[in-house]
Amino acid sequence: MNPSRLVGVTAACLVLCGCASSASTAGAAHSPGPSAPGAQTTALNAGSTPAAARRDPVLILNGQFDARPGQLVDMLLDGVSRAQGHDAVTAQSPAFSAPVRLRWQDGAYGAVAALPMTDKPGWYPLTVTMAGRTVARDRIQVVRSERPAFKVLVFSGMARPGQPVSLRFDDLYPGEQGTDFTVRSAALPQPVRLVHDKVIDFYNPRVFSAQPELKPGLADGTYTFELYGPHGNRITEKRLTVRASRPGDPDYLGKAYGPGFYDPRTGYLDRAHGHDFKVRLGGQVAVMWHDAYPDPGEETRLTATSPAFTHVLHLKRDDSKAADGDDPRYFDTATIRADLKPGRYPVTIVAHHGRVKKTGYLTVTAR
Repeated sequence: MNPSRLVGVTAACLVLCGCASSASTAGAAHSPGPSAPGAQTTALNAGSTPAAARRDPVLILNGQFDARPGQLVDMLLDGVSRAQGHDAVTAQSPAFSAPVRLRWQDGAYGAVAALPMTDKPGWYPLTVTMAGRTVARDRIQVVRSERPAFKVLVFSGMARPGQPVSLRFDDLYPGEQGTDFTVRSAALPQPVRLVHDKVIDFYNPRVFSAQPELKPGLADGTYTFELYGPHGNRITEKRLTVRASRPGDPDYLGKAYGPGFYDPRTGYLDRAHGHDFKVRLGGQVAVMWHDAYPDPGEETRLTATSPAFTHVLHLKRDDSKAADGDDPRYFDTATIRADLKPGRYPVTIVAHHGRVKKTGYLTVTAR
């Protein structure tokens, strides 16, 4: 039973328990509300059926409001046994290209019908017959077709590096064909194929989507997302601005401090030595950096730079037992140049895609 059927069955239970008289329940993808004015459910002629066993048939529709040509309408006739229906339950409407037979499944008669692409905007009557007798009525609202649309959406106000984005192509429009659509962008690790999600987009069979993540190390800027069709032809493009969050932004989670310095021969003493740390020419110094909320993949990109170092220092994650209970921390050991003049030299670490920059100082002494 598809999700829309679950909604319908719930509504039917309410009706049959006396919580409502008769209704058509709109699907989750459409405006909720009762059936259009004039809609009604016609009771079966119970004949010799005992009064305690009589139930009026309940027609439950999903997807019948604001429906575009080509969309699906889900129909469920509850309150009718298979013996009563005799497998001869049919739905008819000018909105359909032909009568639709409802089949017995999961304790009810149901069917899913597609609205022809030739439907014009308006309200269309719907009748359900059983063995030639009308047992329920409702209406279907059809709206205008919409031109194909490609959207690139983010789940917050600003696209951030490493964040998921929603790629969505809706081409439910007369004459559109094919199902192989691909999006390419320098902001994505690789090309992304769009596919139809039968659960989320049950009523629209021509929506194709994906939710890839932006590259975690993406630089701030505006990126183009190009949509390609089944034969590699470029259909359209959208642009998306990406900017890493900065201190003060609502979604900023960074809590970095450092750099701290210590003698690699004695180990880290769980405190930053800061301005008073001294190291000799040609000697070594260990650099420590803490961040309670590092960016995804940042441990592979953190570096410490200083004119006192022989080379750029690439920091690595401290996975030792000594880090138990501490914020995530990164460290490595640098060698001091031997050709320096004694003095005070800066050590700088840039993190969170450039939005966090902290500088500490070393005092370099003569041998």
